[in-house]
Amino acid sequence: MTSSSKRVVRGDVVWAGKPWIVPAATIRTVTVIVVAILFLWLELYSGVAFSGLVGLPVWAWTLLAFGAIWLISMLELLVFRASNTYELRQDGLEIKRGIIRLHSFVVTPSGFGDLLVYQSVGGRIFGYGELTVNSQGERETKLRLVRSPFTVADTMRDIMGKPIVRVENHV
Repeated sequence: MTSSSKRVVRGDVVWAGKPWIVPAATIRTVTVIVVAILFLWLELYSGVAFSGLVGLPVWAWTLLAFGAIWLISMLELLVFRASNTYELRQDGLEIKRGIIRLHSFVVTPSGFGDLLVYQSVGGRIFGYGELTVNSQGERETKLRLVRSPFTVADTMRDIMGKPIVRVENHV
């Protein structure tokens, strides 16, 4: 076998994930709806709701504005989900970020420092959180919007807490 035909075998994927945006999308949607209803109520109460503004009543402009805010908010979440991928393998944790320009960062078990789990009140209700992986060399990497963060953290600790044994002539 020549050196050009050697194949690098990477560890099997133990866990793979992307940011879980459903809770954030739900919270943002409810927030936009509540604030839009509040604005519409204030417009009705003050009597300006049915006044015309460039061919449309004010209430229609309010709905269009809040619809645009909601769309931009959802687009931001979709871009965040598309641009982040997390993969835990037997030989390390790989975090990929970016759509056009990809940034990939790998934390190996030998470089693993510690793992922090942060879960807000909303995260506890909806079951998501943020994992912070500290590696040797003072590097801090955050995995945001991880579904079931404590389960994932336990899996990461099991994999990353064990040293890798290298076998001679292993590529």
